[in-house]
Amino acid sequence: MNDMAHGYLFAKRMILLAGVLVVAGCTLWAQSAASPGEPGHHGGRGPERELQELTQVLSLTADQQTQVKGLLTERRQTVEALRRPAADASAETATATPAGPARQAQMEAIRTDTDNKIAALLTGEQKTKFAAYQQGRKDRMARWQGGAPAAAEQPKN
Repeated sequence: MNDMAHGYLFAKRMILLAGVLVVAGCTLWAQSAASPGEPGHHGGRGPERELQELTQVLSLTADQQTQVKGLLTERRQTVEALRRPAADASAETATATPAGPARQAQMEAIRTDTDNKIAALLTGEQKTKFAAYQQGRKDRMARWQGGAPAAAEQPKN
Protein backbone atom coordinates (compact mmCIF):
# COMPACT_ATOMS: atom_id res chain seq x y z
CA MET A 1 0.00 0.00 0.00
CA ASN A 2 1.40 3.40 -0.88
CA ASP A 3 1.69 6.28 1.58
CA MET A 4 -1.26 8.16 0.11
CA ALA A 5 -3.64 5.20 0.49
CA HIS A 6 -2.35 4.57 4.00
CA GLY A 7 -2.95 8.22 4.96
CA TYR A 8 -6.45 8.10 3.49
CA LEU A 9 -7.28 4.95 5.47
CA PHE A 10 -5.92 6.53 8.68
CA ALA A 11 -8.01 9.69 8.15
CA LYS A 12 -11.11 7.60 7.48
CA ARG A 13 -10.60 5.68 10.75
CA MET A 14 -10.11 8.91 12.70
CA ILE A 15 -13.35 10.35 11.32
CA LEU A 16 -15.18 7.15 12.24
CA LEU A 17 -13.73 7.25 15.76
CA ALA A 18 -14.71 10.91 16.15
CA GLY A 19 -18.25 10.06 15.05
CA VAL A 20 -18.50 7.25 17.60
CA LEU A 21 -17.29 9.59 20.34
CA VAL A 22 -19.85 12.25 19.37
CA VAL A 23 -22.68 9.71 19.43
CA ALA A 24 -21.54 8.37 22.84
CA GLY A 25 -21.31 11.90 24.23
CA CYS A 26 -24.78 12.80 22.94
CA THR A 27 -26.19 9.62 24.46
CA LEU A 28 -24.72 10.43 27.87
CA TRP A 29 -25.97 14.00 27.65
CA ALA A 30 -29.48 12.81 26.73
CA GLN A 31 -29.52 10.37 29.65
CA SER A 32 -28.50 13.05 32.13
CA ALA A 33 -31.15 15.41 30.77
CA ALA A 34 -33.80 12.67 31.09
CA SER A 35 -34.29 13.34 34.82
CA PRO A 36 -35.12 17.05 35.03
CA GLY A 37 -36.16 18.87 38.15
CA GLU A 38 -33.75 17.13 40.48
CA PRO A 39 -31.14 19.67 41.47
CA GLY A 40 -28.28 18.29 43.51
CA HIS A 41 -29.30 14.74 42.67
CA HIS A 42 -27.16 12.41 44.79
CA GLY A 43 -27.97 9.02 43.30
CA GLY A 44 -31.40 8.75 44.89
CA ARG A 45 -34.68 8.77 43.11
CA GLY A 46 -36.65 11.86 42.34
CA PRO A 47 -40.23 12.38 43.51
CA GLU A 48 -41.65 11.59 40.05
CA ARG A 49 -39.87 8.26 39.81
CA GLU A 50 -40.74 7.25 43.36
CA LEU A 51 -44.36 8.26 42.81
CA GLN A 52 -44.45 6.12 39.69
CA GLU A 53 -43.07 3.13 41.62
CA LEU A 54 -45.47 3.63 44.55
CA THR A 55 -48.41 4.00 42.16
CA GLN A 56 -47.52 0.69 40.56
CA VAL A 57 -46.86 -1.17 43.82
CA LEU A 58 -49.80 0.25 45.79
CA SER A 59 -52.33 0.93 42.99
CA LEU A 60 -52.72 4.53 44.16
CA THR A 61 -55.83 6.45 43.15
CA ALA A 62 -55.46 9.77 41.33
CA ASP A 63 -56.22 11.64 44.57
CA GLN A 64 -53.63 9.59 46.48
CA GLN A 65 -51.08 10.22 43.73
CA THR A 66 -51.56 13.98 44.05
CA GLN A 67 -51.16 13.89 47.82
CA VAL A 68 -48.17 11.51 47.76
CA LYS A 69 -46.45 13.60 45.10
CA GLY A 70 -46.78 16.68 47.32
CA LEU A 71 -45.26 14.80 50.27
CA LEU A 72 -42.38 13.40 48.17
CA THR A 73 -41.65 16.82 46.66
CA GLU A 74 -41.66 18.43 50.10
CA ARG A 75 -39.29 15.74 51.39
CA ARG A 76 -36.93 16.25 48.44
CA GLN A 77 -36.80 20.02 49.05
CA THR A 78 -36.16 19.58 52.77
CA VAL A 79 -33.39 17.01 52.21
CA GLU A 80 -31.77 19.14 49.50
CA ALA A 81 -31.73 22.10 51.90
CA LEU A 82 -29.86 19.90 54.41
CA ARG A 83 -27.38 18.76 51.76
CA ARG A 84 -26.45 22.26 50.63
CA PRO A 85 -22.91 23.12 51.64
CA ALA A 86 -22.53 25.84 54.26
CA ALA A 87 -21.01 28.15 51.64
CA ASP A 88 -24.29 28.12 49.69
CA ALA A 89 -26.44 28.79 52.73
CA SER A 90 -26.93 32.07 54.49
CA ALA A 91 -25.13 32.73 57.77
CA GLU A 92 -28.27 31.80 59.72
CA THR A 93 -28.84 28.42 58.04
CA ALA A 94 -25.14 27.59 57.92
CA THR A 95 -25.07 27.26 61.69
CA ALA A 96 -28.44 25.48 61.79
CA THR A 97 -27.48 22.83 59.22
CA PRO A 98 -26.15 19.73 61.00
CA ALA A 99 -23.17 17.79 59.70
CA GLY A 100 -22.17 14.13 59.58
CA PRO A 101 -24.18 11.66 61.68
CA ALA A 102 -26.50 14.38 62.99
CA ARG A 103 -27.46 15.31 59.43
CA GLN A 104 -27.98 11.64 58.53
CA ALA A 105 -30.24 11.20 61.57
CA GLN A 106 -32.22 14.28 60.57
CA MET A 107 -32.62 12.99 57.00
CA GLU A 108 -33.81 9.62 58.33
CA ALA A 109 -36.33 11.43 60.56
CA ILE A 110 -37.60 13.35 57.51
CA ARG A 111 -37.96 10.10 55.54
CA THR A 112 -39.79 8.42 58.46
CA ASP A 113 -42.13 11.40 58.83
CA THR A 114 -42.92 11.35 55.11
CA ASP A 115 -43.48 7.58 55.16
CA ASN A 116 -45.89 7.98 58.11
CA LYS A 117 -47.82 10.70 56.26
CA ILE A 118 -48.00 8.50 53.15
CA ALA A 119 -49.21 5.52 55.22
CA ALA A 120 -51.99 7.71 56.68
CA LEU A 121 -53.36 8.19 53.14
CA LEU A 122 -53.52 4.47 52.36
CA THR A 123 -56.17 1.78 52.72
CA GLY A 124 -55.52 -1.29 54.91
CA GLU A 125 -54.37 -3.44 51.96
CA GLN A 126 -52.17 -0.63 50.65
CA LYS A 127 -50.60 -0.19 54.11
CA THR A 128 -49.60 -3.88 54.11
CA LYS A 129 -48.04 -3.52 50.66
CA PHE A 130 -46.34 -0.27 51.71
CA ALA A 131 -44.79 -1.95 54.77
CA ALA A 132 -43.38 -4.71 52.52
CA TYR A 133 -42.13 -2.07 50.07
CA GLN A 134 -40.40 -0.18 52.90
CA GLN A 135 -38.75 -3.37 54.19
CA GLY A 136 -37.50 -4.16 50.69
CA ARG A 137 -36.12 -0.63 50.43
CA LYS A 138 -34.31 -1.02 53.77
CA ASP A 139 -32.89 -4.40 52.71
CA ARG A 140 -31.63 -2.98 49.39
CA MET A 141 -30.05 -0.03 51.20
CA ALA A 142 -28.34 -2.35 53.70
CA ARG A 143 -26.95 -4.50 50.87
CA TRP A 144 -25.82 -1.40 48.98
CA GLN A 145 -24.02 -0.13 52.08
CA GLY A 146 -22.40 -3.53 52.56
CA GLY A 147 -24.41 -4.62 55.57
CA ALA A 148 -26.83 -7.45 56.15
CA PRO A 149 -30.48 -7.00 55.13
CA ALA A 150 -32.56 -5.33 57.84
CA ALA A 151 -34.76 -8.44 58.23
CA ALA A 152 -31.69 -10.58 58.97
CA GLU A 153 -30.55 -8.14 61.66
CA GLN A 154 -33.66 -8.65 63.76
CA PRO A 155 -33.38 -11.49 66.29
CA LYS A 156 -35.78 -14.37 65.77
CA ASN A 157 -37.97 -15.41 68.71
